[in-house]
Amino acid sequence: MIRPYPVFILLVMTAFVALLTPFPDAARAATVQQTAKEAPDDPVIVRVQGQPITEKQVLDAIGQIAQSGQRTAEQLQKKDVAFFKDAVENLIRFALLRKEAQEKQMTVDKAKLDQAVQEIVRRFPSEAEFRKALAAQGVSEADMRKSLEDNLLFNQVLEVALKDLAGPSDEQVKKFYDDNPQYFAAPEQVHAAHILLKLAKESTPDQKAEARKKLEGIRADIESGKIQFAEAATKNSDDQGTAKSGGDLGFFPRGQMVKPFEEAAFSAKAGTLTPVVETQFGFHLIQVIESKPAGKVPLEESKDKIRAFLDRKSKQEAAGQYMEGLRKKATIETVMTEEEWVKRHGPR
Repeated sequence: MIRPYPVFILLVMTAFVALLTPFPDAARAATVQQTAKEAPDDPVIVRVQGQPITEKQVLDAIGQIAQSGQRTAEQLQKKDVAFFKDAVENLIRFALLRKEAQEKQMTVDKAKLDQAVQEIVRRFPSEAEFRKALAAQGVSEADMRKSLEDNLLFNQVLEVALKDLAGPSDEQVKKFYDDNPQYFAAPEQVHAAHILLKLAKESTPDQKAEARKKLEGIRADIESGKIQFAEAATKNSDDQGTAKSGGDLGFFPRGQMVKPFEEAAFSAKAGTLTPVVETQFGFHLIQVIESKPAGKVPLEESKDKIRAFLDRKSKQEAAGQYMEGLRKKATIETVMTEEEWVKRHGPR
């Protein structure tokens, strides 16, 4: 069994849910005995269309699942048992998809595979780092390429199977929007800009007073029309991230800024300047450009995200139905039950 580099795990498969139907105990026992003679060091767990899925393959798949997300210490300690069913299901799905690809005489275009390999290589600072990462995983470049080819092939089978699936309609998008108001609540927001004069931690009271006086003078110049706020921010603000854009902070809700800054910004009216505000960063002069009360994100602003969500959901459901159809017409023999696996790999 080739152990793919974790980046290459076929994520779409995690959305599918299927159940194994065990064979009667007598038949299973006979099969286990036969398998033991065939490969005593790597017993068969399941056969799919006569093709064996072995213990080593299942353990390898369990390792992939354990690496694929945030896991608790307890899960990792008991991973060989905790992820057994998921690992077997993934391997069965892969076997069914591989068989389907063979029957449909599907192959992966070499140029597409080469491109996919290069996309992976480009994620690393250098080719040397890429090869180092492969070595750390105990994976050869040929193994990685084969795993990636398999994933591309499996996705190709699914793409062909779902090619006639219609996308969500405008009516479905609106219904989701109307039925799920909790997802489209918009908090109160303020669009503001600021000028920051930083203070060192060791600043003396005189230095603080001087900085405040300077910012008060800038405020007076803006109020009198001697200079525009954006120009004053570009010339004077110590916030290098926003100074070039006139101090513009964009829209932000409550909870994103430090408390004194937030209270001043949300208390001022649109089009006005706040008094000079002191925070742990220094002194700020805030211009409130626009205020938005709490409300609901308009449908027009949400359409694209809703449509994308519904499209993914319908594809997952259709893919699950497709996989279930493949299972129904396939011969899947359970050789080692979960109970037998736990006896073999559970805590001693």
